[in-house]
Amino acid sequence: MKSGAVKEGPSIVIINAIDGPGACGLDYPLRIGALGETALASFAEESSTARPVAVAPAATLACPLVSALDRFVSDSVQPAARRWFGQPVVGIKQISAYSCRGMNDVPGARISEHAFGNALDIAAFTLADGRTITVKDSWRGTPAEQGFLHDIQDTACTLFTTVLAPGSNAYHEDHMHVDLMRRSSGRTICQPAALPGEAASFRAGGHLGDARRAEAAGGATARH
Repeated sequence: MKSGAVKEGPSIVIINAIDGPGACGLDYPLRIGALGETALASFAEESSTARPVAVAPAATLACPLVSALDRFVSDSVQPAARRWFGQPVVGIKQISAYSCRGMNDVPGARISEHAFGNALDIAAFTLADGRTITVKDSWRGTPAEQGFLHDIQDTACTLFTTVLAPGSNAYHEDHMHVDLMRRSSGRTICQPAALPGEAASFRAGGHLGDARRAEAAGGATARH
């Protein structure tokens, strides 16, 4: 918050510190009901396309992750949605934010980044027309769905230090996990290996240029 990258507003609220149990907790937790509204205010002021995306249920997260997520929505999710569907995303369904637990909910496992509010598990995206793109079904869904999800995973791997999507392991078949874990080695994890959306779409039976055509069609509809 001190950096000014994230500012309190209607959908970003500072809540009381979380102390424990054990190593779990956050000194300055934020309750997030939407992204792309007040976080990264400087970006929002520069971009006429920046618009809030509802997060449901509301997520308790650490400030650095909120800043990265807001950039993810603005720079990755929304451009990919317009590219593949010709319309923006208006909602994100999350299934795990702050949670005092071990990795993958396994008892006795190493403590998860969720225990510090430093991770978010994204299960689905809602488009402006009401359509829902779930990670579980759409990762291997239509060419456009696969193109969209692979494009956002590709960008996520440049914004977060850990990205786990379907195909990474059995624990992540229904969501995309992102976090900002700091490793002494500086290593980052992006699994499965990122694949550009056009390549994923083509592999699923789509045609090269499908994304550009969808984006153009969406733009024409918006102008009518």
